[in-house]
Amino acid sequence: MLLIAALVVTFLVAPLLATLVQAAYGDPRSGLGAHRAPPGYSVTMAVGGAVLVLFVAFWRGALARVPLAFAVVFCVAMVGLPIAMMLHETVATEHGLSLAAWSQILATDVDRLQLRYSLQLGLCATMIAGVFGFGHAWLTTRTDLPFASVLAPLGVLPLVVPPILVAMGFADLIDASGFWVCAALLGTSYAPFVAVLTGRGLASIDGRIYEAAWIARGRGAADRMLLRSIRPEIAAGLLFAFVFVISEHGVPEFLTVKGKTWHTYAEGVFARWTRRATGTGHSALVSPIVAAVPLVVVIAIALALALRFRADTALRADPQPLPERTLGRWRWPALLLPVVYLSAGVGVPVLVMTRWAMGSTQLNEPMSADVLRRSFQSAIEQGGGDLANTVLLAVLATVLLIAVSVPLARAAARRARWIDHLSILPLAVPAVLLTIGFVKVYNTAPLGRVYDRIGFDFYDSLGIVGCAYAARFLPFGVLTLSHAMRRIPRSVDEAARISGRGPVARGLRIHLPLAFPAIWSAICLAFVLGLRELDTAVVLPGGNDTVVRRLSNIVHFGGEDTGGALALMLLAAACFLPLLTLLVTGRKLRPLS
Repeated sequence: MLLIAALVVTFLVAPLLATLVQAAYGDPRSGLGAHRAPPGYSVTMAVGGAVLVLFVAFWRGALARVPLAFAVVFCVAMVGLPIAMMLHETVATEHGLSLAAWSQILATDVDRLQLRYSLQLGLCATMIAGVFGFGHAWLTTRTDLPFASVLAPLGVLPLVVPPILVAMGFADLIDASGFWVCAALLGTSYAPFVAVLTGRGLASIDGRIYEAAWIARGRGAADRMLLRSIRPEIAAGLLFAFVFVISEHGVPEFLTVKGKTWHTYAEGVFARWTRRATGTGHSALVSPIVAAVPLVVVIAIALALALRFRADTALRADPQPLPERTLGRWRWPALLLPVVYLSAGVGVPVLVMTRWAMGSTQLNEPMSADVLRRSFQSAIEQGGGDLANTVLLAVLATVLLIAVSVPLARAAARRARWIDHLSILPLAVPAVLLTIGFVKVYNTAPLGRVYDRIGFDFYDSLGIVGCAYAARFLPFGVLTLSHAMRRIPRSVDEAARISGRGPVARGLRIHLPLAFPAIWSAICLAFVLGLRELDTAVVLPGGNDTVVRRLSNIVHFGGEDTGGALALMLLAAACFLPLLTLLVTGRKLRPLS
């Protein structure tokens, strides 16, 4: 209770005192007086409140609750407030509360057509993701496919490549304006969700059960039993892929520039946001938010089903590996599926970016190693700052995500399973819409005056972008870690309490080592997703100085040689943590689950 009181002092009383001080000293811009408040008084109060929280925590032995308190405050500030602010604006008018703006949902033929295109694109891309993801996992895990031990962990590799790079790679080779090309690009980019979850499901099945079914009913019945057992994992992977496809804005927008004549619903929402300043009425101003409601509903239903399937997955301890199935004469032809999958998701974009960096788009001189060297030099000179910002944002988002996810996942694993369901809220809201909520909350006149006084503009900084990234990826951290922490027997907690160690010591010396493999997987995943995030960077000013934002502008402003070199450096940075894991542990890489 004292910790809660300290938080109230920090986040409620301190701002009230700041307001009173401002009123006492006056603010020249507000007409309250001719004097300015003491410089840095807001920072002093914030720091004082934080010190008070820590003091109370130490005093009452409640330091172990500080991480959970921080996680709750972060979720409220970076998820709850943006969503609540957007909902409030849709009903708050100058004449009072009104639902008139909601009557515009799917009111035009264009909106209904864009939603239909989005659903069709989502379903087709998900089918392609299922073929690639399930096929890759099944062939490399269950059969005697050549090079299966090497190909199996590579199923997650297309997740490292930003979807915009996959689109740029294929657009350089073929006409990429068609519907099926867009579906294939997005399906390939998000097939790793299906591949990883299918592989995890297959690894959790006890081979002895499969062999017993084989002996009793035959191979066909045993395979059907196996498919039924991993069906929840496959369905969850397909639904996650569907969610990302229908909320994707960057790739459809890029292909529109390349000649695509049809538009998705996410493109329509972003177009309304860019034109909002031309609106004169309340309905026009809030139309980007209201228009996104059908998309949010579809995504929420898909995520709810994904969590339901995920909850049906049993936790199995120490399963025996499944027996390897012989492909016979199809052994080498079957290799075509993983080769096509990895070539489309990784090989083509890397090849095209390398060709760009070597000067394939230049007319005055042929491709050469010298052009490649100059391209990398130019990329460092012109885009080195963008690359540093991108890596910094990924690191910041990863640190915030782990700091928030660990206490939430631990609470979810212990007693509050509803935290798992609430954690998907940032994923249920398309990235563009969630970021619009950040603009509504943190780009206001009162906060602008606060930014001026403390000398730091949070809205224009990389800090808000890092927070938006962490909020966007929160479901991956919480769901991954809560699943791992449920595998830790409760007897471990009981033995740790009996040992007499304090809560902090128990967390650092007992629980952290047990959960560290899952934490490291979440770190790698968050870092990779932070490097490739585009939809969030498009809306926030701080996101303009990132590599993915620069690459998305190549289609308008040129500079393919420098952009190709930057893309290759970005991919190298994305592979850093997985390769570091391989070098330090000496173990085979496994897909992130």
